[in-house]
Amino acid sequence: MSTRPRKSSARVTLVLLGAAALVSCGQQENTLRRDLYANKEDCLKDWGDELKCAEQPAPVRSGSSYHGGYWYGPFYRGGDYGSGSTIRPHGTVDSARPGSHAVGTSHISRGGFGGSGSAHASAGS
Repeated sequence: MSTRPRKSSARVTLVLLGAAALVSCGQQENTLRRDLYANKEDCLKDWGDELKCAEQPAPVRSGSSYHGGYWYGPFYRGGDYGSGSTIRPHGTVDSARPGSHAVGTSHISRGGFGGSGSAHASAGS
């Protein structure tokens, strides 16, 4: 009797490869980014619309005055607007997009199928 390769092992390999590809795509689609600006003017330079820029006051008190306060641009997906499309491990952060006036970029990973969500931010010096 001759030995023939088993068709089921080829199917299993294809199923595993397909599942890995879907997981990778799903992670990319669930990662939202949002640029962080030192002031409103820098946000407007990048987005050109006041409705796309939101103030986020920082409740940091030093003596009798408050310091800080940032502006956020709109949410966008990784790979859009010149941002990196690489999926990074949990807990890592991105610098601002090349050519942007942002001081940093926050990213939010939204879990799907029972996953958990998380948010991270970075700022350049």
